[in-house]
Amino acid sequence: MNKSKALSRFNAFRTSRVWFLGADILAVLLAAALPWSTSVFSILMVPLLAIICGSVDVKLFVRSVSRPPSVASIAFFTLAAAGVLWSEAGFSTGVHALGPLVKFLVLPFLLYYFEASERGAWVIAAFLFSCVVLLINSWVIIFEPTLAFKTGRCCGEDYGVPVRNYIDQSQEFSICLVVLFSAALFCLQRKMWKQSILLSITSLGFAANLIFVVVSRTALVSIPVMFLVVAWRHGRMRSILAIMGVGGGVLAGAWFASPHLRTRVMSAYSQFQEYRDADVPSSVGKRLEFWQKSVGFFRDAPLIGHGTGTVLQLFQQAAIGRTAVAAEVIANPHNQTFSVAIQWGIVGLTALYALWLVHLRMFLKQGFVAELGLIVIVQNVIGSLFNSHLFDFTEGWLYVLGVGIAGGIIAKRAAADESNKVAATVPTID
Repeated sequence: MNKSKALSRFNAFRTSRVWFLGADILAVLLAAALPWSTSVFSILMVPLLAIICGSVDVKLFVRSVSRPPSVASIAFFTLAAAGVLWSEAGFSTGVHALGPLVKFLVLPFLLYYFEASERGAWVIAAFLFSCVVLLINSWVIIFEPTLAFKTGRCCGEDYGVPVRNYIDQSQEFSICLVVLFSAALFCLQRKMWKQSILLSITSLGFAANLIFVVVSRTALVSIPVMFLVVAWRHGRMRSILAIMGVGGGVLAGAWFASPHLRTRVMSAYSQFQEYRDADVPSSVGKRLEFWQKSVGFFRDAPLIGHGTGTVLQLFQQAAIGRTAVAAEVIANPHNQTFSVAIQWGIVGLTALYALWLVHLRMFLKQGFVAELGLIVIVQNVIGSLFNSHLFDFTEGWLYVLGVGIAGGIIAKRAAADESNKVAATVPTID
Protein backbone atom coordinates (compact mmCIF):
# COMPACT_ATOMS: atom_id res chain seq x y z
CA MET A 1 0.00 0.00 0.00
CA ASN A 2 2.81 2.36 0.92
CA LYS A 3 4.61 1.55 -2.33
CA SER A 4 1.45 2.21 -4.26
CA LYS A 5 0.99 5.59 -2.59
CA ALA A 6 4.62 6.52 -3.13
CA LEU A 7 4.43 5.59 -6.81
CA SER A 8 1.19 7.53 -7.18
CA ARG A 9 2.74 10.61 -5.59
CA PHE A 10 5.83 10.35 -7.80
CA ASN A 11 3.68 10.04 -10.93
CA ALA A 12 1.72 13.08 -9.84
CA PHE A 13 4.92 15.03 -9.20
CA ARG A 14 6.68 14.06 -12.44
CA THR A 15 3.74 15.38 -14.46
CA SER A 16 3.31 18.51 -12.34
CA ARG A 17 4.15 22.09 -13.27
CA VAL A 18 7.02 22.10 -10.77
CA TRP A 19 8.73 19.21 -12.59
CA PHE A 20 8.38 20.92 -15.97
CA LEU A 21 9.49 24.24 -14.50
CA GLY A 22 12.66 22.55 -13.25
CA ALA A 23 13.36 21.20 -16.75
CA ASP A 24 12.68 24.61 -18.30
CA ILE A 25 15.08 26.32 -15.90
CA LEU A 26 17.77 23.76 -16.71
CA ALA A 27 17.17 24.29 -20.44
CA VAL A 28 17.49 28.06 -19.96
CA LEU A 29 20.77 27.64 -18.06
CA LEU A 30 21.96 25.18 -20.71
CA ALA A 31 21.37 27.64 -23.54
CA ALA A 32 22.97 30.45 -21.56
CA ALA A 33 26.06 28.31 -20.88
CA LEU A 34 26.72 27.27 -24.49
CA PRO A 35 28.56 30.48 -25.55
CA TRP A 36 30.75 30.35 -22.43
CA SER A 37 31.61 26.84 -21.28
CA THR A 38 31.48 23.39 -22.86
CA SER A 39 31.96 21.80 -19.43
CA VAL A 40 29.01 23.57 -17.78
CA PHE A 41 26.86 22.81 -20.82
CA SER A 42 27.70 19.10 -20.65
CA ILE A 43 27.06 18.95 -16.91
CA LEU A 44 23.64 20.61 -17.23
CA MET A 45 22.59 18.33 -20.08
CA VAL A 46 22.59 15.25 -17.82
CA PRO A 47 19.90 16.36 -15.30
CA LEU A 48 17.85 17.92 -18.11
CA LEU A 49 17.68 14.61 -19.95
CA ALA A 50 16.95 12.83 -16.66
CA ILE A 51 13.95 15.10 -16.01
CA ILE A 52 12.72 14.73 -19.58
CA CYS A 53 12.95 10.94 -19.34
CA GLY A 54 11.25 11.02 -15.94
CA SER A 55 8.26 12.88 -17.33
CA VAL A 56 7.88 10.92 -20.56
CA ASP A 57 4.35 10.15 -21.69
CA VAL A 58 5.08 6.93 -23.59
CA LYS A 59 2.28 7.38 -26.14
CA LEU A 60 3.22 10.97 -26.97
CA PHE A 61 6.94 10.15 -26.99
CA VAL A 62 6.47 7.29 -29.45
CA ARG A 63 4.41 9.56 -31.69
CA SER A 64 7.10 12.26 -31.55
CA VAL A 65 10.01 9.89 -32.16
CA SER A 66 8.23 8.28 -35.12
CA ARG A 67 8.14 11.59 -37.00
CA PRO A 68 10.70 12.11 -39.81
CA PRO A 69 12.86 14.73 -37.98
CA SER A 70 13.53 12.33 -35.11
CA VAL A 71 13.81 9.28 -37.34
CA ALA A 72 16.43 11.02 -39.52
CA SER A 73 18.48 11.95 -36.47
CA ILE A 74 18.34 8.45 -34.96
CA ALA A 75 19.09 6.86 -38.34
CA PHE A 76 22.22 8.99 -38.75
CA PHE A 77 23.57 7.90 -35.36
CA THR A 78 22.59 4.28 -36.01
CA LEU A 79 24.60 4.29 -39.23
CA ALA A 80 27.62 5.71 -37.38
CA ALA A 81 27.24 3.04 -34.69
CA ALA A 82 27.01 0.32 -37.34
CA GLY A 83 30.13 1.78 -38.97
CA VAL A 84 32.13 0.67 -35.93
CA LEU A 85 31.70 -2.92 -37.17
CA TRP A 86 33.72 -2.30 -40.34
CA SER A 87 36.02 0.41 -39.00
CA GLU A 88 39.57 0.01 -40.31
CA ALA A 89 40.77 1.87 -37.21
CA GLY A 90 39.53 -0.84 -34.86
CA PHE A 91 36.54 -1.33 -32.60
CA SER A 92 37.70 0.82 -29.65
CA THR A 93 38.65 3.75 -31.87
CA GLY A 94 35.30 3.51 -33.64
CA VAL A 95 33.38 3.50 -30.37
CA HIS A 96 35.37 6.52 -29.14
CA ALA A 97 34.56 8.38 -32.37
CA LEU A 98 30.84 8.04 -31.62
CA GLY A 99 31.14 10.62 -28.81
CA PRO A 100 30.50 13.74 -30.94
CA LEU A 101 27.48 12.02 -32.55
CA VAL A 102 25.58 11.30 -29.33
CA LYS A 103 23.93 14.69 -29.73
CA PHE A 104 21.81 13.20 -32.53
CA LEU A 105 20.20 10.87 -29.99
CA VAL A 106 19.45 13.88 -27.77
CA LEU A 107 17.61 15.74 -30.53
CA PRO A 108 14.47 13.50 -30.47
CA PHE A 109 14.16 14.11 -26.71
CA LEU A 110 14.38 17.89 -27.23
CA LEU A 111 11.81 17.78 -30.02
CA TYR A 112 9.48 15.82 -27.74
CA TYR A 113 10.04 17.99 -24.69
CA PHE A 114 9.66 21.38 -26.34
CA GLU A 115 6.44 20.21 -27.96
CA ALA A 116 5.12 19.87 -24.41
CA SER A 117 6.91 22.82 -22.80
CA GLU A 118 5.30 26.23 -22.49
CA ARG A 119 8.63 28.04 -22.19
CA GLY A 120 10.59 27.31 -25.34
CA ALA A 121 10.83 31.06 -25.97
CA TRP A 122 12.66 31.42 -22.63
CA VAL A 123 15.45 29.18 -23.89
CA ILE A 124 15.83 31.11 -27.14
CA ALA A 125 15.92 34.37 -25.21
CA ALA A 126 18.49 32.95 -22.76
CA PHE A 127 20.91 32.10 -25.57
CA LEU A 128 20.51 35.52 -27.19
CA PHE A 129 20.94 37.32 -23.86
CA SER A 130 24.02 35.25 -23.03
CA CYS A 131 25.55 36.16 -26.38
CA VAL A 132 24.80 39.85 -25.72
CA VAL A 133 26.74 39.59 -22.44
CA LEU A 134 29.58 37.90 -24.34
CA LEU A 135 29.42 40.69 -26.93
CA ILE A 136 29.78 43.35 -24.24
CA ASN A 137 32.70 41.47 -22.71
CA SER A 138 34.30 41.20 -26.16
CA TRP A 139 34.24 44.97 -26.55
CA VAL A 140 35.46 45.53 -22.99
CA ILE A 141 38.55 43.32 -23.23
CA ILE A 142 39.72 45.21 -26.29
CA PHE A 143 40.45 48.11 -23.95
CA GLU A 144 41.18 46.01 -20.85
CA PRO A 145 42.52 42.54 -21.84
CA THR A 146 42.99 41.53 -18.18
CA LEU A 147 39.21 41.21 -17.87
CA ALA A 148 39.19 38.26 -20.28
CA PHE A 149 38.41 34.90 -18.70
CA LYS A 150 41.60 33.52 -20.22
CA THR A 151 44.93 35.25 -20.57
CA GLY A 152 46.45 36.29 -23.88
CA ARG A 153 43.19 37.49 -25.43
CA CYS A 154 44.61 40.73 -26.78
CA CYS A 155 46.14 40.04 -30.16
CA GLY A 156 45.82 38.06 -33.37
CA GLU A 157 42.89 35.65 -33.49
CA ASP A 158 42.38 36.07 -29.73
CA TYR A 159 41.70 39.80 -30.08
CA GLY A 160 38.29 40.48 -28.54
CA VAL A 161 37.67 36.81 -27.68
CA PRO A 162 36.92 36.45 -23.93
CA VAL A 163 36.46 32.66 -23.94
CA ARG A 164 37.08 29.68 -26.19
CA ASN A 165 38.02 30.66 -29.78
CA TYR A 166 37.16 33.15 -32.49
CA ILE A 167 35.50 30.53 -34.74
CA ASP A 168 32.88 29.57 -32.13
CA GLN A 169 32.35 33.22 -31.21
CA SER A 170 31.89 34.19 -34.86
CA GLN A 171 29.32 31.44 -35.40
CA GLU A 172 27.36 32.49 -32.31
CA PHE A 173 27.52 36.20 -33.12
CA SER A 174 26.57 35.71 -36.76
CA ILE A 175 23.45 33.71 -35.90
CA CYS A 176 22.49 36.32 -33.28
CA LEU A 177 23.00 39.07 -35.87
CA VAL A 178 20.61 37.47 -38.36
CA VAL A 179 18.05 36.19 -35.84
CA LEU A 180 17.76 39.59 -34.15
CA PHE A 181 17.40 41.25 -37.56
CA SER A 182 14.65 38.77 -38.40
CA ALA A 183 12.91 39.47 -35.09
CA ALA A 184 13.15 43.22 -35.78
CA LEU A 185 11.40 42.70 -39.13
CA PHE A 186 8.56 40.79 -37.49
CA CYS A 187 8.18 43.55 -34.88
CA LEU A 188 8.20 46.15 -37.65
CA GLN A 189 5.40 44.33 -39.48
CA ARG A 190 3.34 44.46 -36.28
CA LYS A 191 4.19 48.14 -35.76
CA MET A 192 6.05 47.39 -32.53
CA TRP A 193 8.42 50.30 -33.13
CA LYS A 194 10.34 50.34 -29.85
CA GLN A 195 11.02 46.61 -29.87
CA SER A 196 12.07 46.75 -33.51
CA ILE A 197 14.53 49.58 -32.87
CA LEU A 198 16.02 47.85 -29.82
CA LEU A 199 16.47 44.57 -31.71
CA SER A 200 18.00 46.39 -34.68
CA ILE A 201 20.51 48.24 -32.49
CA THR A 202 21.52 44.99 -30.78
CA SER A 203 21.88 43.30 -34.17
CA LEU A 204 24.14 46.16 -35.31
CA GLY A 205 26.27 45.62 -32.19
CA PHE A 206 26.98 42.05 -33.30
CA ALA A 207 27.64 43.24 -36.86
CA ALA A 208 30.12 45.87 -35.65
CA ASN A 209 31.97 43.30 -33.58
CA LEU A 210 32.27 40.93 -36.53
CA ILE A 211 33.41 43.75 -38.81
CA PHE A 212 35.88 45.53 -36.56
CA VAL A 213 37.01 43.01 -33.94
CA VAL A 214 37.26 39.40 -35.13
CA VAL A 215 35.42 37.17 -37.59
CA SER A 216 35.98 33.79 -39.18
CA ARG A 217 35.94 33.45 -42.95
CA THR A 218 33.19 30.82 -42.58
CA ALA A 219 30.96 33.45 -40.96
CA LEU A 220 31.70 35.87 -43.78
CA VAL A 221 30.28 33.33 -46.23
CA SER A 222 27.31 32.18 -44.15
CA ILE A 223 25.99 35.62 -43.08
CA PRO A 224 25.01 36.82 -46.61
CA VAL A 225 23.30 33.49 -47.31
CA MET A 226 21.32 33.70 -44.06
CA PHE A 227 20.24 37.24 -44.91
CA LEU A 228 19.10 36.07 -48.35
CA VAL A 229 17.01 33.39 -46.66
CA VAL A 230 15.40 36.05 -44.43
CA ALA A 231 14.73 38.19 -47.49
CA TRP A 232 13.17 35.25 -49.33
CA ARG A 233 11.04 34.39 -46.31
CA HIS A 234 9.58 37.88 -46.21
CA GLY A 235 8.39 37.26 -49.69
CA ARG A 236 8.08 40.28 -51.83
CA MET A 237 10.70 41.15 -54.40
CA ARG A 238 10.79 44.64 -52.96
CA SER A 239 11.80 43.22 -49.57
CA ILE A 240 14.49 41.06 -51.14
CA LEU A 241 15.93 43.98 -53.11
CA ALA A 242 15.75 46.25 -50.06
CA ILE A 243 17.64 43.79 -47.83
CA MET A 244 20.19 43.13 -50.57
CA GLY A 245 20.65 46.86 -51.11
CA VAL A 246 21.10 47.60 -47.41
CA GLY A 247 23.40 44.59 -47.03
CA GLY A 248 25.48 45.66 -50.00
CA GLY A 249 25.79 49.19 -48.63
CA VAL A 250 26.83 47.94 -45.20
CA LEU A 251 29.35 45.55 -46.76
CA ALA A 252 30.86 48.30 -48.91
CA GLY A 253 31.11 50.64 -45.94
CA ALA A 254 32.60 47.90 -43.77
CA TRP A 255 35.15 47.03 -46.44
CA PHE A 256 36.57 50.55 -46.50
CA ALA A 257 36.22 51.18 -42.76
CA SER A 258 37.68 47.94 -41.42
CA PRO A 259 41.28 46.93 -42.15
CA HIS A 260 40.58 43.75 -40.18
CA LEU A 261 37.80 42.71 -42.55
CA ARG A 262 39.91 43.41 -45.64
CA THR A 263 42.77 41.40 -44.19
CA ARG A 264 40.54 38.40 -43.44
CA VAL A 265 39.12 38.36 -46.96
CA MET A 266 42.33 39.04 -48.86
CA SER A 267 44.33 36.55 -46.81
CA ALA A 268 42.29 33.72 -48.31
CA TYR A 269 43.66 34.44 -51.79
CA SER A 270 47.21 35.05 -50.61
CA GLN A 271 47.16 31.76 -48.67
CA PHE A 272 45.92 29.97 -51.78
CA GLN A 273 48.81 31.41 -53.80
CA GLU A 274 51.32 30.37 -51.13
CA TYR A 275 49.94 26.84 -51.16
CA ARG A 276 49.93 26.63 -54.95
CA ASP A 277 53.36 28.15 -55.56
CA ALA A 278 55.39 27.25 -52.46
CA ASP A 279 53.44 24.54 -50.61
CA VAL A 280 53.30 26.82 -47.54
CA PRO A 281 51.07 25.50 -44.69
CA SER A 282 48.15 27.85 -44.04
CA SER A 283 44.47 27.65 -43.22
CA VAL A 284 43.43 27.70 -46.88
CA GLY A 285 46.34 25.52 -48.04
CA LYS A 286 45.66 22.87 -45.42
CA ARG A 287 41.99 22.70 -46.33
CA LEU A 288 42.75 22.23 -50.01
CA GLU A 289 45.20 19.46 -49.16
CA PHE A 290 42.71 17.79 -46.80
CA TRP A 291 39.95 17.92 -49.39
CA GLN A 292 42.17 16.54 -52.14
CA LYS A 293 43.17 13.59 -49.96
CA SER A 294 39.57 13.09 -48.83
CA VAL A 295 38.45 12.55 -52.41
CA GLY A 296 41.02 9.79 -52.70
CA PHE A 297 39.91 8.15 -49.45
CA PHE A 298 36.30 8.23 -50.68
CA ARG A 299 37.24 6.63 -53.99
CA ASP A 300 38.91 3.76 -52.14
CA ALA A 301 35.64 2.84 -50.35
CA PRO A 302 32.75 4.68 -52.04
CA LEU A 303 29.75 2.64 -50.89
CA ILE A 304 30.01 2.28 -47.09
CA GLY A 305 33.32 4.06 -46.43
CA HIS A 306 36.22 3.03 -44.22
CA GLY A 307 34.15 2.89 -41.05
CA THR A 308 33.62 5.07 -37.98
CA GLY A 309 36.70 6.85 -36.61
CA THR A 310 39.04 6.14 -39.53
CA VAL A 311 39.77 9.71 -40.64
CA LEU A 312 42.88 10.20 -38.48
CA GLN A 313 44.37 6.84 -39.43
CA LEU A 314 43.90 7.50 -43.15
CA PHE A 315 45.58 10.90 -42.92
CA GLN A 316 48.43 9.38 -40.92
CA GLN A 317 49.01 6.79 -43.62
CA ALA A 318 48.83 9.42 -46.36
CA ALA A 319 51.43 11.59 -44.58
CA ILE A 320 54.16 8.93 -44.49
CA GLY A 321 57.19 10.16 -46.41
CA ARG A 322 55.58 13.50 -47.24
CA THR A 323 56.69 17.05 -46.38
CA ALA A 324 55.16 20.52 -45.86
CA VAL A 325 51.35 20.64 -46.20
CA ALA A 326 51.17 17.06 -47.48
CA ALA A 327 52.61 15.87 -44.15
CA GLU A 328 49.75 17.40 -42.13
CA VAL A 329 47.79 14.86 -40.07
CA ILE A 330 44.27 15.59 -38.85
CA ALA A 331 41.14 13.81 -37.63
CA ASN A 332 38.87 16.39 -39.24
CA PRO A 333 38.97 17.11 -43.01
CA HIS A 334 37.24 20.47 -42.40
CA ASN A 335 34.24 19.59 -44.56
CA GLN A 336 31.15 17.78 -43.30
CA THR A 337 30.53 15.99 -46.59
CA PHE A 338 34.06 14.61 -46.75
CA SER A 339 34.03 13.65 -43.07
CA VAL A 340 30.88 11.59 -43.62
CA ALA A 341 31.91 10.22 -47.03
CA ILE A 342 35.26 8.93 -45.74
CA GLN A 343 33.64 7.02 -42.88
CA TRP A 344 30.31 5.84 -44.33
CA GLY A 345 30.49 6.42 -48.07
CA ILE A 346 27.45 7.06 -50.25
CA VAL A 347 25.19 5.53 -47.61
CA GLY A 348 26.43 8.11 -45.10
CA LEU A 349 26.02 11.00 -47.53
CA THR A 350 22.43 9.92 -48.18
CA ALA A 351 21.77 9.92 -44.41
CA LEU A 352 23.45 13.32 -43.95
CA TYR A 353 21.57 15.12 -46.71
CA ALA A 354 18.31 13.43 -45.70
CA LEU A 355 18.87 14.76 -42.17
CA TRP A 356 19.29 18.33 -43.39
CA LEU A 357 16.36 18.13 -45.84
CA VAL A 358 13.95 16.58 -43.35
CA HIS A 359 14.82 19.21 -40.75
CA LEU A 360 14.49 22.00 -43.33
CA ARG A 361 10.98 20.83 -44.16
CA MET A 362 9.86 21.47 -40.58
CA PHE A 363 10.49 25.18 -40.99
CA LEU A 364 8.88 25.98 -44.32
CA LYS A 365 5.91 27.39 -42.42
CA GLN A 366 5.51 31.10 -41.72
CA GLY A 367 6.43 32.82 -38.48
CA PHE A 368 9.47 33.85 -36.48
CA VAL A 369 10.14 30.46 -34.87
CA ALA A 370 10.09 28.71 -38.25
CA GLU A 371 12.43 31.35 -39.63
CA LEU A 372 14.77 30.88 -36.68
CA GLY A 373 14.94 27.13 -37.31
CA LEU A 374 15.62 27.74 -40.98
CA ILE A 375 18.45 30.18 -40.16
CA VAL A 376 20.07 27.64 -37.81
CA ILE A 377 20.04 24.91 -40.46
CA VAL A 378 21.25 27.17 -43.28
CA GLN A 379 24.14 28.40 -41.13
CA ASN A 380 25.12 24.81 -40.37
CA VAL A 381 24.92 23.70 -43.99
CA ILE A 382 27.02 26.62 -45.26
CA GLY A 383 29.50 26.34 -42.40
CA SER A 384 29.83 22.62 -43.09
CA LEU A 385 31.36 23.43 -46.48
CA PHE A 386 34.50 24.56 -44.64
CA ASN A 387 34.25 22.64 -41.35
CA SER A 388 32.70 19.47 -39.91
CA HIS A 389 30.27 21.58 -37.92
CA LEU A 390 27.79 18.84 -37.05
CA PHE A 391 30.59 16.98 -35.27
CA ASP A 392 32.06 20.09 -33.58
CA PHE A 393 30.89 20.78 -30.04
CA THR A 394 29.58 24.35 -30.14
CA GLU A 395 28.29 24.39 -33.71
CA GLY A 396 26.84 20.88 -33.46
CA TRP A 397 24.99 21.59 -30.21
CA LEU A 398 23.84 24.96 -31.56
CA TYR A 399 22.23 23.02 -34.41
CA VAL A 400 20.66 20.40 -32.10
CA LEU A 401 19.34 23.00 -29.64
CA GLY A 402 18.04 25.29 -32.39
CA VAL A 403 16.29 22.51 -34.31
CA GLY A 404 15.03 20.84 -31.11
CA ILE A 405 13.52 23.98 -29.59
CA ALA A 406 12.13 25.51 -32.78
CA GLY A 407 10.93 22.13 -34.07
CA GLY A 408 9.19 21.36 -30.78
CA ILE A 409 7.41 24.73 -30.77
CA ILE A 410 6.33 24.23 -34.39
CA ALA A 411 4.98 20.75 -33.59
CA LYS A 412 3.11 22.12 -30.56
CA ARG A 413 1.43 24.80 -32.67
CA ALA A 414 0.57 22.28 -35.39
CA ALA A 415 -1.06 20.01 -32.80
CA ALA A 416 -3.03 22.96 -31.40
CA ASP A 417 -4.21 23.94 -34.88
CA GLU A 418 -5.27 20.36 -35.59
CA SER A 419 -7.14 20.21 -32.29
CA ASN A 420 -8.94 23.46 -33.10
CA LYS A 421 -9.95 22.13 -36.52
CA VAL A 422 -11.34 18.95 -34.97
CA ALA A 423 -13.22 20.97 -32.36
CA ALA A 424 -14.67 23.19 -35.08
CA THR A 425 -16.07 20.17 -36.96
CA VAL A 426 -17.81 18.71 -33.89
CA PRO A 427 -21.54 19.58 -34.08
CA THR A 428 -23.06 21.40 -31.13
CA ILE A 429 -26.46 20.67 -29.63
CA ASP A 430 -28.66 23.66 -28.82
